[in-house]
Parts: sequence; C-alpha cells; structure tokens
Amino acid sequence: MSYLLIVVIGAVVGFVVGQNMKGSEHGVAIDALAGAVGGFLAVLLSRIVGPAAAAGYVMSIIVCILGAVAALYGTRRYLKSKLVPVAKPRRR
Repeated sequence: MSYLLIVVIGAVVGFVVGQNMKGSEHGVAIDALAGAVGGFLAVLLSRIVGPAAAAGYVMSIIVCILGAVAALYGTRRYLKSKLVPVAKPRRR
C-alpha cells in the first residue's frame, strides 16, 4: 500500500475521530495532522516488526486507523496539559 494513501487515510480518520472526541478546541488541522502522522508511523513500524507486511492492504488499513486514533488521543492529552491557565481578576 502506498504511503501517500496511508497518510490520506490517517488524516481522514484523524478528522472524523477529532470531530467525535470530547474537547476539540485545538482545531481540525491538528487533528488531521496527528492522524496522518500516527497512521504513517504505525504502519511503518508494523511493516518493520509486525504482521502488516505479510497481511497486505487490510492489515495496513487497520494498523493505520489504530495508529491515527492513538496519535490523536496522545496529542489531545499532551496539548491539554500545555494549556496556559487564565489569570484571575484582582479583587478591589
């Protein structure tokens, strides 16, 4: 399976899952980018050490979807912890 197709599938999965996850204040571009990168890295890693190389297209798509969801979840958790706290107004 082409890596370009894997990136596109990961981006679409990232967009769709990002719309359905709670707390989507980071935007669709970050969701799609995280899905694309996660899907690409998961398929690349599984082709090196796992079963996707032997199973073909179906296994690559499954691994891509799981990688995109995991990357989106991790991105949300990381960006949630990096939010800047809002200062409280002073009392007079």
